[in-house]
Amino acid sequence: MSTREPEAMYHVARELVARGLSVIPTGGGRTRAAKQPHYAALSATGHTAVNGAGETQATWRAFQERQATDEELQTWYLDVHARGIGLVTGAISRLVVVDVDLGGLPLLAQLGWKPHVISPSGGAHLYVRHPGWYVPSNASKTKASLPPGIDVRGDGGYIMVPPSCNPQGQYRRTNERRLLKVTDIPETVDWAGESYSLRRALGLAVPVPQPELASPVPSALHRSSDGPDDDRCPMWLILDRAAEYAPVSRNKGAFYLGLWGHANGYLLDETLAYVEEYLYLVSGVKTAPFPREEAAKAIRSGYSVPRKEPWRREEKRYVSN
Repeated sequence: MSTREPEAMYHVARELVARGLSVIPTGGGRTRAAKQPHYAALSATGHTAVNGAGETQATWRAFQERQATDEELQTWYLDVHARGIGLVTGAISRLVVVDVDLGGLPLLAQLGWKPHVISPSGGAHLYVRHPGWYVPSNASKTKASLPPGIDVRGDGGYIMVPPSCNPQGQYRRTNERRLLKVTDIPETVDWAGESYSLRRALGLAVPVPQPELASPVPSALHRSSDGPDDDRCPMWLILDRAAEYAPVSRNKGAFYLGLWGHANGYLLDETLAYVEEYLYLVSGVKTAPFPREEAAKAIRSGYSVPRKEPWRREEKRYVSN
């Protein structure tokens, strides 16, 4: 590590915040943790939460709602020496990022899109102005609704920015400065023998108004834990993972909400109490209405199959057995 690297990261992070963007510290450098949030730096500024197992862990969730202070930036980079910068995508930074890997570059050329950042692997990041509604992040998980090699980072996501590095090299800014507009993204695109509703799959199609929820969505969506004495996997995490299936099928996501709620010790009525939050998370993913009754039916179907093993803690995350 260069002796000036932390100072350089601090100045870039400070500049990004001054431009109205939200950032978090990442591992950076050439380590395996280069793209992961820097948990020691976050902990040093008091950003921790108690999970359902009663364990204290670092979290960057606050920076989905506010920007870091200069004092926090100094601690992350000048004191703890974090070596990377993650740009928090979504409404807080007013940006959505289309992440294109090598397999998606031919489609990128066909669309005539100019990248804003070149990743160390040779892929591309393209910045889109946030449309004002919830845009889900798929965070590199395979989505059948998107063309191969295309991912999206929206609300609840983040992406590495220059001059950060990973084991393959450094992220590089291009000369392109014009943000992509939603209208630059075709509604449909034909690729590799398939037709994709590209704008909708990226979460950038205008959502159809949904029926008003029966009760208001609680603030923070129960993000910290589900109770001081609750050792189950927190419901907010189950909700997040179930919502990741919504771009493919909202019913499938609701089914997994029931399946995983059952596996992790939640009674059916407990999981059904979160149906409005699930509907909130997936609102805008597709244009057709998704009635509460349909979501509740899918949740119940998750309880109709044999109960799976509960998730277990492993290296700051829950995994299935």
